[in-house]
Amino acid sequence: MISRQDLERIVSYNGDGDLIVSVFLDMSVDGDNKRNHQLFLSQRRAQFDELESERPGHPRQGIGEALERVESWLAEEYDEANRGVVIYASLVGDWFFEAFQFPVAVENRLVISEHPVVGPLAQVLESYDHHGVVLVDREHVRILSVYLGTPLDEVVRKGDPIPTRYGVQAGGYSQSRYQRRKVEEVNRSFREFADEVEKFVGKHQPDDLILLGTEENVGHFREFLPEALQLMILMTGSVPVDESVSQVVAWLEPHIEAERDREAHQLIQTLRERVEQDYLATAGYARTLMAIQEGKVDTLVIERNQERLGARCEQCGFVFASGVDRCPFDGAVLMAGVDVAEEAVRLAEVRGAEVEFVDAGEMEDLAGIGALLRF
Repeated sequence: MISRQDLERIVSYNGDGDLIVSVFLDMSVDGDNKRNHQLFLSQRRAQFDELESERPGHPRQGIGEALERVESWLAEEYDEANRGVVIYASLVGDWFFEAFQFPVAVENRLVISEHPVVGPLAQVLESYDHHGVVLVDREHVRILSVYLGTPLDEVVRKGDPIPTRYGVQAGGYSQSRYQRRKVEEVNRSFREFADEVEKFVGKHQPDDLILLGTEENVGHFREFLPEALQLMILMTGSVPVDESVSQVVAWLEPHIEAERDREAHQLIQTLRERVEQDYLATAGYARTLMAIQEGKVDTLVIERNQERLGARCEQCGFVFASGVDRCPFDGAVLMAGVDVAEEAVRLAEVRGAEVEFVDAGEMEDLAGIGALLRF
């Protein structure tokens, strides 16, 4: 399973000018129960085979060898349970090769460039949080680690009843004493369950917590969680503690999607308001790229699956959206044909900014990209 550490490693990769082929494959099954990634690979291979010579930047032999390594990895390592594959390979030689697979689909794409293309990979990782899911009743707690819609681990704990005093027969308590005893047992169990959740969070480091159970049990149990864990609670819901893992994950999917949509709309609204007020915000590629490279961006907001051409200074490396022939900083010639949507994401990740992806068309009035600034 891919992690944010993998993304950071790929983003920080420096190939010293050597070309990298980045391959993104949709491994989903269609209505005929078939995967069509092979057709995409065959079409791309045919395009390169048609080149009349070893054109600079697109050497036929290197591309063919890289695609052979991709095909070999798919045959030997691909797990059919996954729907997305990302592979990076050096275009000349076999000294660099990274492959990832996960249960989320990506669009078919092949790019040759000096840097590994990270935009589609970042979309997957930034769009799916790691959830700690706690199912609780008065006698049991189950804690699931769920990432990319997949359960990774599960812990089950049953509460220990308070021992009956020696010599007290069944039914030997008055009704009031019995009720107090049951309350004490529940409180004791909930304290133990809260300790278990705290240990789970320390081990798995989820981004948030989701509490499931009856409204009464969830409301009572959350009182036993430390304040730091209470602040991590994303949502609560009514799901039986003994529900199957698959049913729990199925319940989570639409609720998490709705929460993501709500957060995205709120973020876009905040961005619009701050752009209108000209207060610590940018909109459009020119201003946003400038702010990223100046280290001012706190949160980059960008529509998914964009490709936009701009240019890069061949001397200082500064990236420009368009409309510039020479670098205004050093006068050097600019290299055209640079995907500045990809560059915006890569540079934001390098500089430690948050990156939030929203659906296409959601930011049309902001030219598809904007940022909230630190200063």
